Amino acid sequence: MTVSIYAAVLTIGCAIAFSIADLMRKLLAERLRPLPLLVAMSAGMAPFFLIWWVWEGGGGPAAGYWLPGLGSALLNLVANLAFLEAVRIAPLSLTIPVLSLTPVFTTLLAIPMLGEVPSTRQLAGVTLVVVGVLWLNLGVAEAASPGSLLRSLWREKGSQLMVVTALFWSLAMPLDKLALAASGPPFHGLALNGGVAVGALLVLAAGGRLGELRRLGSHRGLLTLLVIVGAVALVLILLAIPQTWIGFIETMKRGLGSFMAVVWGRIFFGEGVTRRKLVAVAVIAAGVALITW
Repeated sequence: MTVSIYAAVLTIGCAIAFSIADLMRKLLAERLRPLPLLVAMSAGMAPFFLIWWVWEGGGGPAAGYWLPGLGSALLNLVANLAFLEAVRIAPLSLTIPVLSLTPVFTTLLAIPMLGEVPSTRQLAGVTLVVVGVLWLNLGVAEAASPGSLLRSLWREKGSQLMVVTALFWSLAMPLDKLALAASGPPFHGLALNGGVAVGALLVLAAGGRLGELRRLGSHRGLLTLLVIVGAVALVLILLAIPQTWIGFIETMKRGLGSFMAVVWGRIFFGEGVTRRKLVAVAVIAAGVALITW
């Protein structure tokens, strides 16, 4: 399958924007609990899509929208909750590397759901990116290794939850493409953010934790920047999804995001750029070249 320059630019843009949003979430995670942060980001982005939707006429979606549209919102909510629980109960070194599987899941799920069959060369590129991202993420802790990761999938509930996260985020992408065909980006972006925000609020309310939202007010500046960057990232990916195969988008997002994480780690947290990281980045670059060549 070919990738147009327009689709590539949109995908690269969304990958960079998501990586900046991840950096801001990391900075805010030291000051705020994750679930209120999810509420703030989703609820904060919804008005951008509401204005965009009204600007384009405010028309409703076609009849085929609701099943994939609401399905994607539900999957994103459950994936985010599983992610938060996974990183709470298990070491990052045994959970974050599992997210390297998302390009594989997305590429494979798109074949039966959307009929998007990549070439052998593109599949090889996806494989290289996944290997590079996995190798890069295994460097989170010195004790991490492919063997320890595989063993944790059998023993660690956190690692199992992260597999659910990767699978659900990957399954949401084909549903997003089906929903966008029946609605367009503004309405679907509004429904996604509204659905996740309402769902997260219900979880907080069920646990008697709505009071945690009060702390959001003391971090308005960084939260505002996070909402703006997150909205840009979501706009770009919703524009990219109808333009190309979704395995390409998820692979580029994960690969470039991992590369940018090395850059942000060096600039903002003083993390060293080791030989292992350089080799992993080179493998990711080779995979991206195979996909886009």
